[in-house]
Amino acid sequence: MQGTAQPATSANTSSDALPPDVPRVPKALDTTRFQQDPCTILTPAQLQALKLGESGTTYQRPTPSCAWSNWSGPAKMRMSVTFATDRDGLAGLYRRHKNFKVFEPLEIEGYPAAIVLVALDQRPDGVCDVEFAVTDKLSISVQTTRLSTDKATNPCGPTKAGAAEVLKTLKAAN
Repeated sequence: MQGTAQPATSANTSSDALPPDVPRVPKALDTTRFQQDPCTILTPAQLQALKLGESGTTYQRPTPSCAWSNWSGPAKMRMSVTFATDRDGLAGLYRRHKNFKVFEPLEIEGYPAAIVLVALDQRPDGVCDVEFAVTDKLSISVQTTRLSTDKATNPCGPTKAGAAEVLKTLKAAN
């Protein structure tokens, strides 16, 4: 007997369609409300812990995102969170990873992720991008740009911390 078709949501997964080398998400997370208002993905307390300003700037094109900057404060960085609705999730990254300058798989809060730098390894310049899956077809990118390019300062530390906070918000909302 056939089941009833269900409408697709941002929490929908389709693990059967993923290539075998792509890590699966442990539990799909619904991001709908945060895509509508991306700057709510981090709470004021999380922004304070990350040493970012409380007021972010929302962008909806090409995909929903929010950016926070604190160039003069202790963080001396900009962080953006982008709902990568146009990239086919982690499967898309894994398909294209050989074209990237940097592709380092990792895990954030139990979810599959990767440090992704497309054309150049900009970490020595204070730039890091971590992309993680929240469903099998949707990923979120957290990118930081640090004012300090001190070689001893790893720009990916704050990026991973930001990604972890985003995941904590999503888990609490699901």
